[in-house]
Formats: sequence, structure tokens, C-alpha cells
Amino acid sequence: MWVVVGKAAAMTVEQRQQFVYYFYEAERLWQAEQYADAFALFDFCYALNPDDAMTNRYLGHIYRGSQLVPQSLPFYRRAWEAAPEECWNDYAVTLYNNGSAAQKAEAIRVMEQAGTSLPDDPDVWDRLRDAYIGVGQYKQAIHAQDQLDRVEGYSPYSAINRYRIYMMAQDTKKAIKAIEDYLQEDPTNVQFQLYRMQLYEMTGRPAKQLVPIYQTILKLDPYNALVLNNYAYQLATTKKGDLRLAEQMSAKAVQAEPNNPTYLDTYAWILYLTGQQTLAQLYMRQAISKLDGNGIPTEMLKHYDIIVEGETK
Repeated sequence: MWVVVGKAAAMTVEQRQQFVYYFYEAERLWQAEQYADAFALFDFCYALNPDDAMTNRYLGHIYRGSQLVPQSLPFYRRAWEAAPEECWNDYAVTLYNNGSAAQKAEAIRVMEQAGTSLPDDPDVWDRLRDAYIGVGQYKQAIHAQDQLDRVEGYSPYSAINRYRIYMMAQDTKKAIKAIEDYLQEDPTNVQFQLYRMQLYEMTGRPAKQLVPIYQTILKLDPYNALVLNNYAYQLATTKKGDLRLAEQMSAKAVQAEPNNPTYLDTYAWILYLTGQQTLAQLYMRQAISKLDGNGIPTEMLKHYDIIVEGETK
């Protein structure tokens, strides 16, 4: 049974008995999804003791479930004030998700207070991390992730969260480190290898750094179309690249995903570089047609002009 707090001491013995009886009946009705009847009884309990944490919490649930979020907040707040360790989550999350900037700041304050009183509760740090991300406080988000790792241990989940936070903060150097730190724990994780590959490509790393990553991923996942395409294009655009190997890998990527315009474009360009003009034109036209009227990437348009339009000029 939940402890009655606040004005409970002012209730008569009869009122206490009424409170307990109607509270449990209201809770039964709530669990049976008879919300209107539950509301009437919780409202009666509230009249007897407006400071009871669970009565306020249930009333907040009912108002929120009825899409009356502003009306739910005062009840959630009173529940939190009466029992902060049990009721911080409802108040803070509802306030954060539906509030103004000032209300979001208040929600974070509530979560931070919960972090002080419940330092080993992973839900607090999980909520805080996401709340900090939402308001652009990335340094604090990393601190919350540190605390979560302290409680639950380091995992792919923590690594991917660090990567996500650093990417939003536009700190690609730390994002790469977050991925590489985890790859030291599990170098066979294909998804993390792909994250590293994409970060290296995005930051313009040279071929000598990219090629070993492509090769590592293909050992783990030989038919990964994205890697086959990107590795093939890297070879095709690198001086003295192996065009024969590039063509083989690009063909596999197209075979795996024949409607992918990017893969078709890569294959057309490699065919052009190897002197297979007719086939190059065929695949280049297919690549453009797959875009279905959407904007053509600059690089693809350049290839089209050289392979197709160049023949008619």
C-alpha cells in the first residue's frame, strides 16, 4: 500500500477508511480500463487528501490519456512533490514532451534531481541523455551516457549513442573515435564497420585508409552491395586502380540491387573507363531513369554528360 502523505494526518478515521477503500476500487477500475468511473473515485480521494502522491499520479494519467495534457501537469507535479523518487518520470517526461523551452528546462531540472537521489537508476540517465540532446546540450548528454555506462556497463548501445551525439554536435573526430573504440571490443561487428566506413568517406580519408575497411567488411559480409559499390568506385577513381576488380565488384552490387541508381551509375562509369561504351550508355540511361524525376546528383549528371551526351556532340 502507498503511504498517504501531506494532509492525511488531518483526516478522521472514517475518512482514512473511505480513502483506502475508494482508492483501491478506483485502481481496480483503472486496470479494467473503466476510466470514467475510476476518475470519479480518484477525484473523491483527491478531495479527501489532495497531497496523496498516487492519487495525483492517477489523475494525471487520466487527463493525459484524455489528451488533456495541460490539465495533467498540475497533478503530476503534486505527485512528484509528494514522492519525487517514485513520480519524477511522469512529471518530467510529460513536461518535456509538451512544454515550452522554459518547461523543458524545468523537466531537465527534475531529471537532474532524480539523478542525484537515484544515481544508480538507468532510466534517469537514459531520459536525461535524450533530454539534453533535444535541447542541444551535447556535453551534458555525454555525461549522462557516462553515468548510464557506469550503471549498466559499456555496450554497442552506449557506443552508438556516443556516435549519434557527436554527429549531432558536428564533431566527426569524436564520432569516429566512438565507433573505433567499440570496434576494439568487437571488430567483427559489420554495422559498426559500416559506420566507420561512412565517416571516413564523409571526411575525405585517402584510399589507403578506406581500402582496408572495405576489405574487412567484405570478409565479414561478401555480398554487401553498399561496400561493393563504394569500393569499386574508389578503385575506379584512384590512379592506377584495379579496373578489372572494380568492374567485378560493381557488377555484383548491381546484381544485388538492380534498381539502385547510384550503383548503376558506378557500373556505367567503370564500363566507360574500360572502353565498353555501348554498355556504359545503357546503364547510364537506366541510372537516370530510376531517379523518376527527382534531382540528379552532380556527379551522376557529370557522368551522363560524358558517357551519353558526349557521344552526340
